[in-house]
Amino acid sequence: MVYIKDILLATIAISGVLATPVVKRDTATPAASVSYAIPSYLTPVRPAPNPSYYVWPANNTDFVVESLEDFGKQEDPDNPLTIYRDGGGSCNIGNRTIWFFCDTLGYDNGTFKAMTDNSLSVAQSFDEPSLLADATSNSLYSYGWQPAVPYTSEEYPWRNWPSQRFMLWTYTNCFQTTDTQAVQFFHVFKSNSYTSTSNWGNTMAILNLDPNTNTLTISRNEQVTFPNTTYSYGSFASMVVNGVAFLYALDNTYSGGKDVHVARVATWQVTQYNKYQYYDASTKTWSYTQPQPTARRQSAAVMSNWIPYSTGSMFYSEYHNAYLLIYFDNWADSTFKVSYAPSPVGPWTCVM
Repeated sequence: MVYIKDILLATIAISGVLATPVVKRDTATPAASVSYAIPSYLTPVRPAPNPSYYVWPANNTDFVVESLEDFGKQEDPDNPLTIYRDGGGSCNIGNRTIWFFCDTLGYDNGTFKAMTDNSLSVAQSFDEPSLLADATSNSLYSYGWQPAVPYTSEEYPWRNWPSQRFMLWTYTNCFQTTDTQAVQFFHVFKSNSYTSTSNWGNTMAILNLDPNTNTLTISRNEQVTFPNTTYSYGSFASMVVNGVAFLYALDNTYSGGKDVHVARVATWQVTQYNKYQYYDASTKTWSYTQPQPTARRQSAAVMSNWIPYSTGSMFYSEYHNAYLLIYFDNWADSTFKVSYAPSPVGPWTCVM
């Protein structure tokens, strides 16, 4: 049986994206950084299991859903505006549970007041997962709200152009590098018009929490981390095993989101891109050479499905003694599915 305490949010991944020139990386200084005073709500953190890289045999593989509980709409009861949020993912850092959301809109008695392409909230209670404290969508600015993840100098001038804005969206959870630092990947989209959107790749947001002052700093070392000429590692799912971060990416360009590829890096080297290794399932080998695909590489993928993937959450389950992927398919049927594997690179078995 599957026991799920966390809320899983999903959104249909954007399609029909257009090619865009790659932005060169420069990690000498952050391309953007912002600090927030966040509420000091603490949520209990269960000690993370420490599994081996390979675990077997799997247990309790019947995988039936025993029950469902509706926690209701996630909202801040003290926010004077009515908030509508799209997509999102959560992040545990320093005994705080942080939620990132994609497009966030605020209304006052039915009148539109503000919007931003991403926002940040803090969970107030572990026992009431829908209870939030909005950290970045509770104050009005002359042009609306500031996004939780800061714009770079290339993106900032477009903030007032709804039809030509940059959009930083996340569909998955973060992973921790230390007790007070975590990494969250965001897709970088550029709206060229109301009907045309281009995919620039993804960007790494580095979260640093000062637990003494309840200050959260979010930094981006570059506008684009993994450009659209490769896979957006970390944007589909991620997990840490024995100090190594495994970062999963969809091939939306050539497989239509049906193939999943993976990279790995030690958590303390996550910003050192020459330390990343990329997996080829056809040869079962890792390489420091980043793929630059010009066609579908289905045999190199760690997962391949006839249904497009959309959003994913990956973790080790002690109950099942297996690595689990709980994901939302990219069809508009509100269906979550489960796959399990004995290692971060598979082989993955879809069971529901």
